[in-house]
Amino acid sequence: MEKPLPPTRLLYYEDAYLKEFVSNVSSSKEINGQWSIILDQTAFYPLGGGQPADTGVIKGVNGEATVKDVRMEHGLVVHTTEVRGKISEGEKVTGILDWTRRYALMRNHTLAHLMAEAIRRATGSPSEVVSSGLDLDKARLDIEYEGSLGPLLQRIQEVASQVIMEDRPVEIKNLPRKNAEEYVARFHESLKTLPPQVQNVRIVEVLDWHACACGGIHVKSTGEIGQIEILKRLSKGKGVERIEFRAKTS
Repeated sequence: MEKPLPPTRLLYYEDAYLKEFVSNVSSSKEINGQWSIILDQTAFYPLGGGQPADTGVIKGVNGEATVKDVRMEHGLVVHTTEVRGKISEGEKVTGILDWTRRYALMRNHTLAHLMAEAIRRATGSPSEVVSSGLDLDKARLDIEYEGSLGPLLQRIQEVASQVIMEDRPVEIKNLPRKNAEEYVARFHESLKTLPPQVQNVRIVEVLDWHACACGGIHVKSTGEIGQIEILKRLSKGKGVERIEFRAKTS
């Protein structure tokens, strides 16, 4: 019986701006023509927390692995890769993130948090976000609102742009669930979609603007988001409006 591996050290939580890192290979196995690689520590972010997985490469002495997908499985970060040459268990490797992709996701993710409150301020209503989505080139929010947000799009953009110009810090807090619930309620958010077994909650806050439970990776301050663009508004049925938007590339 194989000895269980210790949980992966999550470097992306220690430094979200880490582009390259050194690690040891805990496990390297071929599964259905691809290689499943587990490292003792990683900066590759796995799918979750509302954010897509990172991509990039893992370089060893005798081979190179292209990271196609990353998943969290029972405390272990599993990198699904295509290997040229060989990546062996026990060897020291260098991981290199596709930083352009990661940074675009970070900017759009922080923008999504900022926009949730910008919509509330523009409508004058503490509307609930019923779902959200994040991708490389855009983000979306589905929010409860009676009527159309179409006439308010310019105002929403103005409010959001002002917060970006203020360059507010983005802070991470880890709080006991009861404290976290009280904290996010001040920002019209709740923990009702968070599984009950999660008792230590990671809170992401755009300082004095918006805070919610989130496992994703974010920029350090709103100024990094840069210019924003609202792409479209859609009705998702009675009482639910969708807004798609993005942090524009320079």
